[in-house]
Amino acid sequence: MTSSPDLYTCLGVARTASPEDIQLAFRQAARRFHPDTNPDPSASEEFKLVAHAHDVLSDARQRADYDAGAAPETIVVTLATTGSREHLRPVDEPQAVYYLVNISATAPAVFPAPPLNVCLVIDRSTSMQGPRLDQVKAAAAQLIEGLKPNDQFSVVAFSDRAEVILSAQQSRNKSAAVSRVSTISAGGGTEILQGLTAGLQELQNSFNGRAVNQLVLLTDGRTYGDEDDCLLLATLAERDGITISGLGIGDEWNDEFLDRLAAATGGESNYIGSPPAVKKQLADQLHRLGNTMAQHLRLQVTCDPGIELRSAFRVAPNPGPLLPAMQPLRLGNLRHGDTVSVLLEFLVEKAGVGIHNVARLSAISDVLSVGSTNERWQADLQLPVADKPAAVPPLAIIQALDKVTLYHLQEKAWAAIEGGDVAMATRRLERVASKLLAGNEPELAGVVMREIDRVGNTQQVSAEGRKRIKYGTRALIAAPRDTR
Repeated sequence: MTSSPDLYTCLGVARTASPEDIQLAFRQAARRFHPDTNPDPSASEEFKLVAHAHDVLSDARQRADYDAGAAPETIVVTLATTGSREHLRPVDEPQAVYYLVNISATAPAVFPAPPLNVCLVIDRSTSMQGPRLDQVKAAAAQLIEGLKPNDQFSVVAFSDRAEVILSAQQSRNKSAAVSRVSTISAGGGTEILQGLTAGLQELQNSFNGRAVNQLVLLTDGRTYGDEDDCLLLATLAERDGITISGLGIGDEWNDEFLDRLAAATGGESNYIGSPPAVKKQLADQLHRLGNTMAQHLRLQVTCDPGIELRSAFRVAPNPGPLLPAMQPLRLGNLRHGDTVSVLLEFLVEKAGVGIHNVARLSAISDVLSVGSTNERWQADLQLPVADKPAAVPPLAIIQALDKVTLYHLQEKAWAAIEGGDVAMATRRLERVASKLLAGNEPELAGVVMREIDRVGNTQQVSAEGRKRIKYGTRALIAAPRDTR
């Protein structure tokens, strides 16, 4: 069932708004989002939404019909925003402002766990032979045993070709399903496109708008020549409401590619340092899926004229950089009891007087309990303009910026190594180690120090060390900080 955005939400008025309130809200929104005055690519779509909302709500009969046909609220989504500034200065020079956006969901009644439609896509190339593949098969068997009657679960194994080991229908017989998974053997090269294609087809075969539709890719190697096609498939999967997550085992897989693949759908990518950790990672992931209230969560950021979205970073629950140009921002699943947090950086060209509009945020998602798509909740970012000193930013902003800066610092260190600037890479890694020690993270700081020694001796960083530092600093971003 496709849902239209709530018309009152589009205009930013209460359901009790008077006809005069509706007219005023429309005029204000039209000035902000008319494509003749706002160059933001999403402004045109925003203007169409507010114009349609005005047409319906300004007509008494259409408004009454709309109110009578309104569906009952199934979940309550909240967009809470914290800004780095209390006001803008009335100056003609650019000003940066950060917003921490927290999206959370609660259910007004008892929330039933949604069914799962999950496909596990397993790399069975030669390098997976031994403990890696054994642990993956044991993890798959554990998942099968834990399936609920209304869950759909399939398994695809791939090397240079893909094979459906277990269809969703075959997983009904758990003992037979476990037996089929145990037959997977290693051999051949790594062609991820083959596995993705077969896995997405299995998910489409059992697609359910009220289920969590998820592909989980496990790989220990690099795919060659098909990366662009894989990313295109991920883009198409996201449009269909399917999320892709990636788990990299060992240290030879391409972390940048797996990050991009997962990010294209709002999914997560993680590093598994040793085979025994596979079972826990998969079990944790499926447990989290069972708490999903809405999936296919996106955040549309429509900037006002004279405003630029400079950067976006998902802080929690799966930290990682987002591409501002890829609107809407893909955020994956929205789970009961969780908060999806995004740090946005805006550049305000100049501020005049009065209240300055920065952007409109629209959270868009598919609500599983009713099978509706494109439900929308929104918030407007505004700041007063005042000629007075700036206050200290809120602690939540300071902490988020500090952790995101640490993550970017290690990224810049790798870039310096690739560019041949060993001295710069060393200085940046030393700063990372210092910040980790100050943040009471001695184990990860020790990994960084060992890599500093390696860089000094060989001008290179180890694949294992790089991944441990990258995913270690990323995990710290979402971790709560003791502020006592």
